Amino acid sequence: MKKIPFYKPPITINDYFEVFKTISSGWLTTGKRNFEFTKKLAEYLGIDERNVVLVSSCTAGLHLLFDAFELKGKEIIVPAITFISPVEMALLVGATPTIVDVEYDYVTISLEEVEKKISNKTGAVIPTYYGGNSYDRRVLEVANAKGIVSIEDAAHAFGTKVDGVKVGNVERLGVDATVFSFYATKTLHTGEGGAVITSNEKVLDKIRKTRLHGMDHNAWSRYQNNLVGYDITEVGFKYNFPDVLASVGIAQLKVFGKMQKERKRVWDLYFKYLSDLDTIRLPRIRENTEPSYHLFTIRLNTEMWSIDKLTFIKLLNDRGIGTSVHFTPIYRFTKYREILKPDLSEFKNSEKIFREIVSLPIYPSLSNREIEYICSVIWDLSKSYRR
Repeated sequence: MKKIPFYKPPITINDYFEVFKTISSGWLTTGKRNFEFTKKLAEYLGIDERNVVLVSSCTAGLHLLFDAFELKGKEIIVPAITFISPVEMALLVGATPTIVDVEYDYVTISLEEVEKKISNKTGAVIPTYYGGNSYDRRVLEVANAKGIVSIEDAAHAFGTKVDGVKVGNVERLGVDATVFSFYATKTLHTGEGGAVITSNEKVLDKIRKTRLHGMDHNAWSRYQNNLVGYDITEVGFKYNFPDVLASVGIAQLKVFGKMQKERKRVWDLYFKYLSDLDTIRLPRIRENTEPSYHLFTIRLNTEMWSIDKLTFIKLLNDRGIGTSVHFTPIYRFTKYREILKPDLSEFKNSEKIFREIVSLPIYPSLSNREIEYICSVIWDLSKSYRR
């Protein structure tokens, strides 16, 4: 069996065709194809295209939103198990990140812990869709009741539905903003990139400017309207999204439904082959959620194994199976341990999850034979290293 990578992005002939169209046009940076991709994203999500702003990454989107919602000097509540972006961006805008524990079953932000940490200094809460699974929506009720901004980190959730509504439909789902990632491993990818979704007109107006140096007219606008110069009306950043990447997004959206069916095929086969194995736990889907199937994570029932998680991962790798860990709790990183000074007793679920969790390969081109092989190796390891 050839080595099975943790992830392999789907690339189709449409990707080559759309990129070639863009390159042939002579316009590679933010321009016409941005508008096309924005419109198609809005159509997919069922929202007004004016509420979509393409950016260079999900991280950039969070930075722009924290700035536009004027969170400097305020506290921003973030789950302990997520990528580091919300904490980094909070610090960059002069806010204070407040880290809270996650729910054990779903690895999403804990309502109970949010309620404990909310204060008159709290400016925003950042619930994440871990692996594409939704979080306890009562977090939004708490935030809304106290006038706290809710910004969803939906890096894992393009394609997720909550109560039948697609994540990104901010008005129907009752959130202030949602941020997507189009990084190479995501369900909808452009290699790099992201999108901010909000219906807040003041915020939209600001981030459209701040994503490109605070300019009132970008190069495409000046070219189209024969404008000679531009004004700078905000202190901004360099977070715009180039047309070359937009063309990949246009191509990927055409096959997105098909790719999601393939992801679910992989998910279902893992359940078929691993459900009877008592030494591991399989992922749980929240009742009101149709997930994006971004991650397939297993949990080792550590009391039943004579080896730890890192050894388990090494043994899989030795047998040609790529894995990952989503994620190291933020407070465990050297720099953030210095800054946050965590009390580990407040993160019992995060600590237990971190000892147990392993992400297996899940992507559209993963074959049935490869899935069977991965599962057979896990069964064999369970027999060999059962306590």
